[in-house]
Amino acid sequence: GALKAKAISRDDVAALHRKIGSQINEKTKKPKHTSANRVLALVSKMWELAELWGHVEEGKPNPARKIEHYKEIKRDRYVKHEEFPLLAASINAEPNKIAQAAMWLYLLTGLRRSELLSLEWSSVDMGSREIRLGDTKAGRVHYLPLSAPAISILQAMTRIEGNPYVLTGRYSGKHLVNIDKPWRRVRKAAGLEDVRLHDLRRTVGSWLAQDGSSLPLIGKVLNHSNSSTTQIYARFADDSGREALSRHGAEIMRRSGVIK
Repeated sequence: GALKAKAISRDDVAALHRKIGSQINEKTKKPKHTSANRVLALVSKMWELAELWGHVEEGKPNPARKIEHYKEIKRDRYVKHEEFPLLAASINAEPNKIAQAAMWLYLLTGLRRSELLSLEWSSVDMGSREIRLGDTKAGRVHYLPLSAPAISILQAMTRIEGNPYVLTGRYSGKHLVNIDKPWRRVRKAAGLEDVRLHDLRRTVGSWLAQDGSSLPLIGKVLNHSNSSTTQIYARFADDSGREALSRHGAEIMRRSGVIK
């Protein structure tokens, strides 16, 4: 509001955090705890920059620090193997062909929404079969290998002269902004109305984990900046370990002569 940065206290930020956290999300009917925590993180970052730029006294305590965050329940929804045939059929039936391609590329690459929608042809190397992203959330260059199905989808897309983007938008020279409406149609037709767009990226990580891929490898594919983000897939790694030990146990018993 009208407060200057140097006048903001921890009590002010805590009050804002509580105010947002006490609001109810109209869709989920649950308190906006996650939103409140994100605002807290944003204010903290704003304060760091304010100090860097000289708007607040250097060394003055960050008013967003030492405020207890709301406990968050991490979302782990992904498309299960048995659900996928219906989803695939619904995607293929989507009349918006650009949105259709975007959904398939979500599932085949695991890219973040912003990275995929703003993907330029100059970042796609068909020869080496990879995507090179120079500006990512992780703050490093991300090299993403392309599978044969992903290559096929990209090869089938029409390049529009004067438009550098893979997923073109309705305006000349612009990229697709969002695919929320097409996605709502697709998930409703598939009977998966609780699946969000970001869950497609989570589906990539979940399926890779179930296939036995290591957590570091999954983190590399999804370009996670923090290894803790990849830990959501650890339970699938545990399942892989259980299967491996089951096979090992069977082999031990077979060679022991107890079972044949």
